[in-house]
Amino acid sequence: MAVYASNNAYFSLGTYDLSSVVTNLTLNINYDPVEITAMNDVAHKYVKGLASHTISGTIFLDQIAIGTGATRAVLDSLKGTTAAFIISPIGATASATNPKYTGSCFVNGYTPVNGGIDEVASVDFSFDVTTDITIAYA
Repeated sequence: MAVYASNNAYFSLGTYDLSSVVTNLTLNINYDPVEITAMNDVAHKYVKGLASHTISGTIFLDQIAIGTGATRAVLDSLKGTTAAFIISPIGATASATNPKYTGSCFVNGYTPVNGGIDEVASVDFSFDVTTDITIAYA
């Protein structure tokens, strides 16, 4: 079994590369189960329903103006809109061992003010994916 340290994830949102400020990142691929159990079945049966994927994580916060690609300004400019995303576990280049996940998400949940005394300011986010996920290996 090959394991790796999750310390080089690639994450872009819209036209912004947020890889250098993301501290944790989760892509949850999930489908609504549609039950198709019939009278003679001995267990429940399901088929794939609508996609209900999510992206969540934490990024470091800064307060620089939008033109510089600041995290707060990026999220504020995208709030309430749909934006393309790209996620790869080990850098931006897709390969057989580094799949690239793409789609669009609704920028609907983030915490722009988050932190305490002597803590690095960060933003927790959770976005609903509005498309099915495309996975590329090259």
